Amino acid sequence: MIKEYRSRTAISVSGVLPSGKGVHVSFAAQSDGSSVYTTDNPDVQYALEHHYKYGKLFKLASANSAADIEAKNEAGKAAANVKKDEIRKVSVSDLGSAKDFLADTFGISRTSLRSAKSIIEAAKANNIEFEGLEE
Repeated sequence: MIKEYRSRTAISVSGVLPSGKGVHVSFAAQSDGSSVYTTDNPDVQYALEHHYKYGKLFKLASANSAADIEAKNEAGKAAANVKKDEIRKVSVSDLGSAKDFLADTFGISRTSLRSAKSIIEAAKANNIEFEGLEE
């Protein structure tokens, strides 16, 4: 189960794992001043949900099972009409357009697409060939 916790402000909290060990969690700051933390670790989820400020300082925003996420990824691939071993040619004007296409179509993180090489490799991994880009 993957859970996302949100706070209205940028925070870091310390909690106690079921084993009794301490854990420090730093929420990722968002541009609107809030912060978010996502984890699939049940021990960290336990520590957060048993924190004395849970529900006041931060709360559970969403919970998705791995099957839900996999179904969403499969739906994205089906929507793109990508068949296995079939190369799909996509016309783009620049690297930014290619990055946007990969992120919007396949849910690939934009931060992992920082260079021309990483964009082209991600495209190949998803059977995409960009027309209009120089390799």
